Amino acid sequence: MEGNLYRKIEADIKHAFKTGDALRRSVLVMLKSAIANKAIENREKDAAPSDQMVQDLVSIEVKRRRDTMAQYEAAGRADLAEKEKQELAILMDFLPQQLTEEEIASLVDLAVLETKAQGEKDFGKVMGALASKIKGRADGAAVSKIVKAKLLG
Repeated sequence: MEGNLYRKIEADIKHAFKTGDALRRSVLVMLKSAIANKAIENREKDAAPSDQMVQDLVSIEVKRRRDTMAQYEAAGRADLAEKEKQELAILMDFLPQQLTEEEIASLVDLAVLETKAQGEKDFGKVMGALASKIKGRADGAAVSKIVKAKLLG
């Protein structure tokens, strides 16, 4: 059924208001706003957003948090990095179970066999073959790192 994830976000916002969890409320209101903006952009403002659309937006926000967290850590701002880490944990609740490094490596091995990849020049082929299998379930940078290691070694 479409829209279950969106309804869960709305319910979590209400719960965060009731419990006084300002950080969770803030993150989820931002997420709900991003979903509404995407629906308007897609001219679907009256339709319930699909779970796939919500997951795609959550994935984008997760990537932003990871990038920002790395920048704050590099700048020596542990306090701001910690806030990003907390926001990241909240967002991760709305993504499917994340793949382990071993599971990613196994999928990469299969993709290398399927595409008959021979080296680094076939990186794009392998990543393309993996795209649908890992969407929302693994960090792209981690997958990229494993693919490069497999193709070079």
